[in-house]
Amino acid sequence: MKYYPIHMHLHCSHEPTASLGSTMSLCKNLGIMHMWTTEHDVRMGKKKRDVPEFRFSEKELFITLPSGAKAGFKEEENGGSYAFEETGNALALSIKAQENEKESLLFYSKDKAHADPLFSKLTVELGADIDVKESGQVRVEFILSAQPPTYTQARLCYVLGDMPQKSADELVQYMPFPKKENGVYVFALSLDASEEIGGLDNALCNIRLIAENGGEILFHSFAFRRELNFEEVRQEQIKLAKRLSQKWGVQAFVGFEITHAGNHKNVFSTKVPVINYESLGYKVSNEYAIEHVKKHGGIFSWNHPFTRHRHLENKAEAFEMVVSELLETRVYGASVIEVGFPIGRDTFEAKDYLRLWDRLSEKGIFITGNGDSDNHHAREDCWTEGNNFCSFAGLYDDEEPTEEHFVKALKRGSLWAGNPVVIKNLVFSADGKEQGSVIKGERACVAFSASDIQCGGYAVCITNGKEIERIPIENGRVAGSWTLSCENEYNFARVEIYSDENVLIAFSNPIYLVHENTKIQERDQ
Repeated sequence: MKYYPIHMHLHCSHEPTASLGSTMSLCKNLGIMHMWTTEHDVRMGKKKRDVPEFRFSEKELFITLPSGAKAGFKEEENGGSYAFEETGNALALSIKAQENEKESLLFYSKDKAHADPLFSKLTVELGADIDVKESGQVRVEFILSAQPPTYTQARLCYVLGDMPQKSADELVQYMPFPKKENGVYVFALSLDASEEIGGLDNALCNIRLIAENGGEILFHSFAFRRELNFEEVRQEQIKLAKRLSQKWGVQAFVGFEITHAGNHKNVFSTKVPVINYESLGYKVSNEYAIEHVKKHGGIFSWNHPFTRHRHLENKAEAFEMVVSELLETRVYGASVIEVGFPIGRDTFEAKDYLRLWDRLSEKGIFITGNGDSDNHHAREDCWTEGNNFCSFAGLYDDEEPTEEHFVKALKRGSLWAGNPVVIKNLVFSADGKEQGSVIKGERACVAFSASDIQCGGYAVCITNGKEIERIPIENGRVAGSWTLSCENEYNFARVEIYSDENVLIAFSNPIYLVHENTKIQERDQ
């Protein structure tokens, strides 16, 4: 059996500090040649609190729009001046810069309500009256996504007046201002962004309005025109991912994260279409979402299981609430549960996630545990520190690393998880059966070995949720064996590996042992 590292929970194409290209390049740097993109599905189409248009309804830079979205400007440089003006029945924002002065304001929204990927065929219309006088300049700068190799945000900048000189280290594309048509300036971002700054592999993040050296802007409105929504957007992401995979050598499977239907759930199937929230009135239940995935032949993971209980002060009580819910529902039919958070998450520690997993195993719920990063950024510290786990999926010798075979490995629990920076190899088996297996009998001989470990530390042998032995890492290797006896209705063994600083760096999936006559849940073997 060969184990392939695969990042399983990555947000790329809708984020200001990430992109498909930056994510693929970081994967490649760590020797990870496969990944799942799992964008928040509610951000892949018209949002409940969308910003199709923005105009001022009051004399405040940041306001609440009729949709409930919060958006507006913040002042960046105040060498010039700005003020609100009455223009007929509407408010306008006057931005002026005298000679040798500059005024810069940045448009943004809460929860990135206005932001969309360029491959949604995004166009922005600016309603404004602009005057640059003799030597003035006005710039409208669209701030986009982080791009390799610097992982800084790209900028698409439209200029009225003298064109700026571009420095060698700037990730910026300067373009002349479009002509004003029907009272607005139309910026066709999807068509204009060049490959030099990432092309369609960008999301609109912020907009900077700049008046300089006598330039003046009388701002009336923005209009954000997105042609594609939900599944149409994912299909465009699939096309883009395929093209960029050829460039970086990293294969991307394009799924999504169900975000507004109960607990978050990652869909690990490219065959399942994105839920159209708008057509359902933004009322989608957990049960509806799960049935949607199953109807299309997909599997899903139960993500960060403590998130909904992170604000409860009594952590022991919150823990038992989650255990009770997941036992009663058998984790709602999920094939995978996220348990690999080495520095903890949502106020719960790494040991709490593993203990939750053990409680499920004790009751015969054999669910694959995975570790991931839930990464939204292309910053190196997000990939080499913190919750940066990667899953290593085990494929049989005659299986190619395809979506179909990876999904089979996820379902049968043929997976170990770890920090790809410090550990590359972990083998865990019992009587010749790989991790995830359910063995019937009275005892089994369990064995493990781990190598290519770039730190000191120790391995912990676990039986039925309890530590039975601790073995030190020596010369980058550690190995051990023990006997698993059939003492309870459901019995299991697994291994955890820690650094010298007692930080979790890897864990196996369990091997289960049951009596010959014990009924077990169905699971691919």
